[in-house]
Order: sequence, then C-alpha cells, then structure tokens
Amino acid sequence: MPETKIIATMGPASADVAVLEKMAKSGLSAVRINTAHSDPGYIGKIKGMIDSVNKKLGTYVGVLVDLKGPELRTGEFPGGGFEVKAGSQYTLYAEGKKEDVFTINYPAILNTLAPNDLILMSDGRFRFRVVKSGENQVTLKSLDSGTMRNRSRINVPGKYLDLGVLTHRDMIFLKEGIKENVEFFALSFVQKKENVEHLQKQIMNNGGDQLIVSKIETKSGLQNIKAISRVSDLVMVARGDLGVELPLEEVVVAQKKIIEETHKYGVPTIVATQMLESMVNSSSPTRAEVSDVTNAIMDNTDCLMLSEETAIGKFPAEAVEYLNRISTYVEDKVGDFREPDDFLGNRVAYSISRAAKVVADEIEADGIVAFTQSGNTAKMISAVRPRIPIYTMVTDFHLGRKLNLFRGIRPVKIEPVKNDGGDLYETILKAEKNIKIRKGSRLVITSGAPNFLFGGTNEVMVSTFGKFLGRGYPSGKSFKGIVAGEKNSGDILIVKDDISEEKKDFLKYKGIIFTGKASHEVMEALESSGIPVLYNTKIREKISAGDEIFIDGYTGIINS
Repeated sequence: MPETKIIATMGPASADVAVLEKMAKSGLSAVRINTAHSDPGYIGKIKGMIDSVNKKLGTYVGVLVDLKGPELRTGEFPGGGFEVKAGSQYTLYAEGKKEDVFTINYPAILNTLAPNDLILMSDGRFRFRVVKSGENQVTLKSLDSGTMRNRSRINVPGKYLDLGVLTHRDMIFLKEGIKENVEFFALSFVQKKENVEHLQKQIMNNGGDQLIVSKIETKSGLQNIKAISRVSDLVMVARGDLGVELPLEEVVVAQKKIIEETHKYGVPTIVATQMLESMVNSSSPTRAEVSDVTNAIMDNTDCLMLSEETAIGKFPAEAVEYLNRISTYVEDKVGDFREPDDFLGNRVAYSISRAAKVVADEIEADGIVAFTQSGNTAKMISAVRPRIPIYTMVTDFHLGRKLNLFRGIRPVKIEPVKNDGGDLYETILKAEKNIKIRKGSRLVITSGAPNFLFGGTNEVMVSTFGKFLGRGYPSGKSFKGIVAGEKNSGDILIVKDDISEEKKDFLKYKGIIFTGKASHEVMEALESSGIPVLYNTKIREKISAGDEIFIDGYTGIINS
C-alpha cells in the first residue's frame, strides 16, 4: 500500500458494502460524509457499513463527517432567475421585491462592506464592485453579464465575515457523529483559529474526542494559516471554494504554501477537489489529472481526497485504485520526502521522532514500531517522513482509525499491557499477522519507559522481528540459518564454553555464537574469513539443533 492516504466521498455510487470492500482493498483510509447532501441518520448507515468492512478485512477505514457550516447566499428571484448586465448597478439588501434588488441571507454582513470591495456570486461567475454602502444595504456595479439563479453563493475575498461557526443543522450532525463514534469532523470556511476552537469546545461538551480537519477555502483562512495550523489536527486544501476567492493561477501556489506551513507544526494536509474528476464518467483519468495528483504528492501532502468521483461517479473503486497506483509509483521514484525545514511544534516529540528516523536510515531498518497511547509521537514520526512504514501499536481501533490518515502510518491493534511495560518483543510478535514484514527484519522501536504505553515516548531502540531468544556482542554482519548439532550439520554453531584456541572447525559455518569469551586468535581467524560472531551471549530461551534463528549484526539480538 502507498504511504499517501486516500479519502473517498460517500454517495449513491459508493454507499454499498461490496464497493467499499473493493476500495478498502485498494488502500482506502477514510470515507467522507458530506452533510450538505445528507439527511440525519445517514452517518449511522455509513458507519455501519464501514464497521462491517473493517471487521471483515482487518482494515482501519475511518469516517470523516464534513460539516457544511453557514453560507452566504442570495435570496430567491421572481421566476427563479435574474438577468445581470455588465456595467449596471444593483442594490444588495436584507429585504426587497424590486427587480433591481438582491436579497442576502445574512443581512448583518451588509454593514461590514465598503466601497471598492469585490463581491463574487454564483461560484465566482459574477463579479461586482461595491460603489456605495449604507445602513443595511449596499449598491453594487456588475462586471459580468448572465443569468443569476436562486440562492447563489456569495464570496467576499479577503474580508472576514462573521457568519458564526456551526448552524443548527450542523449540531444535529455533530451529535450524531459523536454518537456513532466517527473519527473526524471537517469544519468548512475556517477563517481564523477561534473557529476551530469553537468546534473543539462543542465536541468536548458533547462527549466526543474526534479530530478536527480545518478546511481552507477562503482568502482569510489562507492569510491565517499559521494560527489555524496550531489548533488543527489536520488541514484540508479545499481547492474548489479557494479557487473562487483566489485567481485560478494562484491556487496551486496556495496549495504549496498551505502544505509547507502546516508541515512546520507536524499537521498533515488533505488535498481535495477535482483530483480525478473525469472519472465521474470515464474509466481512466486524464494525463493532466495524473499530473495534478503527482504534483500534490510531491508537494508533500499526507492525503488525497476524491469527491464526485466516488459519490456519484460510474467508477468509484477504480478511482481509488488509480490514486493507489499513482501514489505508489511517485513515492518509489521520489524516495526521500522533506521533513519540516523549521519545525515549530513540540520539540521533545520532534527530537524523538527524528532520532527514530536517523537510526532507521543508518541501520537500513525495515520498519518503525511506535507504541502509543495518544498517537502524538506516531503523528510526529509521520511528519519527519521516514522512507519505511510506521507500524503504530494502539490499544483500541478508534485511535487506529484516527491515525490512519497520517502519512506512512499502519495501525496495529494490540492488547493492553497489564504489567510495568510488558515485553516489547513479545507484544510485537503477537501482532505478527498485522505487520507485513519477514522474521529477521530489523525494526526501530519507540516507546515510553518504564510504562511504555502510558508515560509518553522517551526511548528509541533497535530490534529484530521475531521471538526474542537472547543477545550478545556482535562482530560482523547480520546472519541467519539453522543451528548445528551432533546429528545436524547446520549453518550456525553455538559454543557454550570459553574458547582459548581453535578447538573446532569454525570456518565451515555461516556464523558462530559464543556464550563465553573467544580468544583473540579465534576472533581474528573468523573475522579474516568473513564469518560473523556473537560473543558473551546471554541466551534467554532454549535454542535447539535444527532451529532457524536470526542474528542482528547491529544489536546482537537473536530471534526465531
């Protein structure tokens, strides 16, 4: 599976267990429920399907509830539409019935508008300039011609609009999402950090613990991205509405800026809107869409999100599969993805995480294993962008599904540790079926000591995957093989006494394990022949002739 995560929007095309299973097998990390097109009760329906898929496949697909939030819109026109002519002037008012009067659903906004402000309507298709402002009304001059429709969206680029944060309808979906134990809430039209803090308070007051995705889709939100990042769990680059408030040529640059700024705080990003839009009707994407997805991955985003492609498209599972294929290829070719140039978040977590990455690179580890209670260290390890998978050990599935939107993280459910820290090696071994690596693979482990699940991460160590049998002092490279015995020639000889001279034909073995010391002459002979050695070895578990064992040349750990 790719390290980049994939989100699919639910709709008639994908709200089916069979389709969800196909998408999950192709690397789906979470589904999005767009409450703008949903009714109460829909969250529970989708959550039930996702739970069924996760249980069957052993996956950690999460649920993201996208709250619509308040929107600034026109009222209704007689006949359902209104002809606008470039150069003509119109009145924007709280109430009105004349043909040259627009109404607005948040009349208090009128008093914040000033001459020369730019007003966009109908997703930016109609531009107006404020020529005169008065009490509860403004006069606009149209820059475009065409037919306006009822309840057209209104944008005021660069102007902070106090519309509130959550509507009554949003609160209904918020409470339903908390009841159904979803993992994420997305907040629309975030303009400043206080918007996010308001949602955090509402989640807590209603007994929830969901992560918040702040959607950046206004010029105000873009301008306040640093402050918003500090209080957000994830940030979404919502290119659709952002492309209304910004000139189109600025959207891609804004995308890069948002990803760069949020990354400084270790906050992951989601790039959304029109990723593979042609796949609503086509079984394959365009070359331009593949280029767009590639660019987002190379920008260092954590997640890619599909909208209409999976909500109403004809090929929802295929769209997810294409994101999987593109991500896998790009990640392989790029190799090293940037860690934050100037990290501004928790320095302790960052230092531990970066140490894990450095050690992993140095010893060419096959994976990082992060034991976590809150997920904070695992998130930070994700932010420093190691080249290898991050196996995150969690004690409940809900946390695992939360972490599944962080780049490179692969959640693994373990049983709660009942003693003072427990045996890390045994805990990892019990989770073997969920860790897609071979026995003998080298791992970097982060944990808290002595109570590694509860005391905060403060330790980085190296281990070899498999049952822990013992440990000695290594000399030479890693090796594995069959233990030799009287009736078995084998590859590895275990010598259980001190050796002061060459008593045996050591040179015919792939490796030697001494439980005691070996003389300088013996060690020199073995080293010159390229035969790895483990000496002063303490064997904890019984090792018998014929057993296959693995010896790590870096750590001296013996595993089976």
